[in-house]
Amino acid sequence: MNIVYCVDIFPKISESFILNEIVELLKRGHNVHIFSIHKSEEDIMHEEITTYDILKRTHYFKLSSIARENLFKFAFYFTKFFFHNVFNSTFSKKKLIRNIKLAFFSVIIDRIGFDLIHAHFGFVGNYCLPMKEIINKPLLTSFYGFDAAINDGHVYTELFRNCKNITVLSNDMKNDLLKLGCPENKILIHHLGIDLNKFKYTERYINPIEKIHFLSIGRFVEKKGIIITIKAFYHLQLEYKNVELSIIGDGEMRYEIEELINNLEIQDKVTLLGLQSLEKVIIEIHRSHIFVLPSITAKSGDKEGTPTVLIEAQATGMPVISTYHAGIPEVVINNKTGYLVEERDSCSLYKKMKYMVEQPKIWNKLGKNGRKHIEENYNISNQVEKLEYIYKDMIK
Repeated sequence: MNIVYCVDIFPKISESFILNEIVELLKRGHNVHIFSIHKSEEDIMHEEITTYDILKRTHYFKLSSIARENLFKFAFYFTKFFFHNVFNSTFSKKKLIRNIKLAFFSVIIDRIGFDLIHAHFGFVGNYCLPMKEIINKPLLTSFYGFDAAINDGHVYTELFRNCKNITVLSNDMKNDLLKLGCPENKILIHHLGIDLNKFKYTERYINPIEKIHFLSIGRFVEKKGIIITIKAFYHLQLEYKNVELSIIGDGEMRYEIEELINNLEIQDKVTLLGLQSLEKVIIEIHRSHIFVLPSITAKSGDKEGTPTVLIEAQATGMPVISTYHAGIPEVVINNKTGYLVEERDSCSLYKKMKYMVEQPKIWNKLGKNGRKHIEENYNISNQVEKLEYIYKDMIK
């Protein structure tokens, strides 16, 4: 199959789940091209970008690029999109630029001959909807979390009406879309997947001279609960001198997080590692004992979907502590692969972290259960095979 992956920004270090699908589809012999609305400004990239030469399959819009395409077809598509916007909504400079980009992408789709468009995130589905209507290609839209956590269902009225299928990550997200007015028969639950060959199972144990290493990974935004992690860890380290915490990530809350660490005077026990490639993330996961991610619903309403890092950590046999939030209870099975606490409850989080410190013999029981759970439900090979069936149904 010839598949268009339409995304907002590519490549993006925090969206490895999209890259995982692309790589697996390429391995299975499909022709995948990525159409990115904006170009990434990140310096760090996952190694698969180079290994599979994926940037050669990635299309960004530049005015100079139009001259290399069929100008007659570009003018044809631009006119179509222009009049589509004129008759269906108010016109603006922003929409003019959007029409030019859509026309440019459409010319490439027409030239290469793609079978379908797969939009990643609801707002990208909205962006691609005119292409679906004008070039008459099936459109699949995948929701991932914050895009489903909105109050105004009218934002997606046309998308829900015109998409044959919508994929979500969990039953919780399915309920969010139902509340927004998406027909239930269009919603398919499709889990994220990871390459299990990269995440080797490793038993966790502690020797007397070693410190117990907690790890958290996530963008420095409110919904990741990093402030809550640090507060819980602060109380933990007051009781136990053999504990340390590393945090991988970066973002808008970095100053607030650094200030909290300094105010609590735990700079010698909490290490901020910044953004890291997947390869370095895997190294850090394997050297750590317990994973912590107390995700919350942000004040803005922003929610998680399924945090990939919870899948990755469990795949290596690391026990995890997280929250009853969004789709997390489907990924982390409470009392079986890890422990869940209520959102924003730093006291309960501290107690679970303390229990883990005091009961190291339970780490491997949780870890083995976690590995099995991920193998059965979040294996990229199985998940892409299910995605192939969705694609085939759409283009038949």
